[in-house]
Amino acid sequence: MTNTIIIRQTFFYFCHIIARSILIAILCLMLLLSSLFFIYVGDLLLFSKNHSSKNPLFGTYLIVSPSMVPTIGVNDAIVIKRLDNDQYDVGDIVTFISNDANYKGLLVTHRIVNKESVGSKESIYTTKGDNNYVEDPTYVKTDNIYGKVLFKIPKVGYIKSFFEKPIHYFICLLIPALIFILYDIGRIFKMMKKKKI
Repeated sequence: MTNTIIIRQTFFYFCHIIARSILIAILCLMLLLSSLFFIYVGDLLLFSKNHSSKNPLFGTYLIVSPSMVPTIGVNDAIVIKRLDNDQYDVGDIVTFISNDANYKGLLVTHRIVNKESVGSKESIYTTKGDNNYVEDPTYVKTDNIYGKVLFKIPKVGYIKSFFEKPIHYFICLLIPALIFILYDIGRIFKMMKKKKI
């Protein structure tokens, strides 16, 4: 009997720790997202006040092509930051709108391999995928660059694919709910036992 009580208490203790960890993780994520949202909105308001149409200060994109392997793989997510006043350099990995006839209008993430200044705040860049044998056939202008890659988050695409099915949303909501329910049931049983004693 004593062993059963100890096992139950241990189980409910671990459920409590898991539930608290999930809540703390959700809170931290919400704080991070709200901070990024305020930075994003502040940046947009600043540029709209100056009558300037710029890309957002930060952006995230999912990589679907192997052209940057092994640096950035397929299904990796990237976080980019806009650099003003033509501050991109050779070696930077940038996301830009392609002018190539085969990929016109698509966003491409490649490395800058050459930079030629054509004005005080304007350059043209030669880009190349790390996994490609040749440079991209068309130049990239400063205005076509969305931003420089700050870091990658590996394999986020698999998570996106997972959440594309509605049943997976349900599973992810069900598991934390079950943990909370089991924890509360355990607390009720403890209170009932104390009253009996």
